[in-house]
Amino acid sequence: MGPRDPGEIVGPRPLSDVGARPLNFTVRGQPMRKQLLLAGACLGLLCAYYYALTLVEGYAAALPIAPRWIAFFPSRVVGFLSLSVLFDTAALVLVSLPVAVLLARFGGRRATAVALIMTTALFVVTVVPSLIENLNRGALAGFHTPWRLFMAFGCLELIAVLPLLVWLLRRLPSNNRWRGP
Repeated sequence: MGPRDPGEIVGPRPLSDVGARPLNFTVRGQPMRKQLLLAGACLGLLCAYYYALTLVEGYAAALPIAPRWIAFFPSRVVGFLSLSVLFDTAALVLVSLPVAVLLARFGGRRATAVALIMTTALFVVTVVPSLIENLNRGALAGFHTPWRLFMAFGCLELIAVLPLLVWLLRRLPSNNRWRGP
């Protein structure tokens, strides 16, 4: 390749026998902005979920227990705990259902994993510190087995209900019946 005329020089010389594509240095900021927006929305949803869960669980714990309910069980403790589990589960499902609908609708294919991360983070931040403190003081040693089972079931329920609801909602068939032309 010899010298070129000034009229020919409008760009770089073509490379011969090179199969590589030219480098592209364009920067796209959209995906990162979208991920940050989704993370902020999930954090806000988690805070709203925790606030609503605290209110509804407090209300469920304050409901009176009917004496006829306790009469069905061999002891007062088992009757009280069984109704508490029932109220606790109903309150948790009631609060989790709208959050699960939002996550299933807008969470994409990772919605169940996002729900599991949210509930695990909620458990680690709100429940684990009090459990560690009570274990260090020996406060849990005085509880009988039904109370320990109730607490273990409550912890498992807190972690599992929201991801399970999201998974179930994502498994529902679509209402979109349009097949196209």
